[in-house]
Amino acid sequence: MKTRRRIFVGITIALVLALVGYSFRPDIEPSQIGEVKLANPENDVVASASFPELSSPVLPVADLRSALTELCDGNDKLSPEERQSRIDEYIELPQKVAERLSVSSSAEHLHLAALLEDDSAARIELLDRAISQSPNDAFLLWNAVQICAEEGDATACDSADWERRLLTIDGQNSESWLHIAANRYKAGETGAALDAMRHAATSAETRTYWTETIEMIERGLAAAGSGYAFPERARMAFDFAAMKLPNYGDFTTMCKEQSSRSADWAYTCLGYGELAENQGKTGMSVSIGRSLQKLALESLGEFEKAAEVEQRQQAHHQEILDSVKDYNPEIERLVFSIPSLFSAYLAAVRSEGEVAALSRITKDIERLLEQQPELACQPI
Repeated sequence: MKTRRRIFVGITIALVLALVGYSFRPDIEPSQIGEVKLANPENDVVASASFPELSSPVLPVADLRSALTELCDGNDKLSPEERQSRIDEYIELPQKVAERLSVSSSAEHLHLAALLEDDSAARIELLDRAISQSPNDAFLLWNAVQICAEEGDATACDSADWERRLLTIDGQNSESWLHIAANRYKAGETGAALDAMRHAATSAETRTYWTETIEMIERGLAAAGSGYAFPERARMAFDFAAMKLPNYGDFTTMCKEQSSRSADWAYTCLGYGELAENQGKTGMSVSIGRSLQKLALESLGEFEKAAEVEQRQQAHHQEILDSVKDYNPEIERLVFSIPSLFSAYLAAVRSEGEVAALSRITKDIERLLEQQPELACQPI
């Protein structure tokens, strides 16, 4: 159904474009929808009872109805001059936010400041302060290990201690072990890297802290007094998070080089790739998992199996390209319009994965509009 495809595309477009190599696009305006007062919890109960077909919806029904109404009333467009001014502000915003949050006593604020900061020394100093306040925060340590590796100077930060802390707290996460493997490989410790990859290939879960990063950025933009309403902060959070993705090239380079030399490495990278494809909650995790499977299988001479993986990957890429053709920005604005809808979507991604969460959200919106077509003021 055309409607269903457009809803699916609208919700995913910010993330999808980031994953295939795009970043902020000046031709798409920041949302002009103002913040909406959240519905009373009692209204949610009434709304759910009124729409029995929407059993266990991802999005709160009452809030979804309010957001649709607000969307219909908030379609003002920016002038070209206003749009250019927003673009200029956008480019300078990350560093401004970093500077404002760097004086905070909050570990989360210091964490975000380090993520957005341009200066290397300042980033490490901010991480030191954040970790001293919250030494057992897995998300913080996850980013600290990555940022330390990016600096390329082993003396710039306490990488060994941060890695040890990360594995103690987040040792069941395949992605933590994957980053440790890449760090050991860069340091020339091939044996230690392989051992870390074995842990990565047999871990109980696969978590990249993607949604946590988005939520932290949105909160930080608000705390820093950015002056933007929630819809704009939510959209920016997606963009900034995409700019701070790990360097996945390190992982593919490591597995490609070593798989061509060692069957042990090839099977280990293959195992991790299969786990990432099966357990990953984001499109990026699944895509990287497939890429590692393909190069490992080719190294092992399993060309037919490698071709099957490539077919799955190509089908995924084609789905993304097809989705872009039907992009409907109004649906993106809907999901980004108020905190409850945005948080419900991200929570669903964490628990179910992007594909399942987006499918359920599509049905939620479609069913509500079928029962209340007057809410669909836009051509969804």
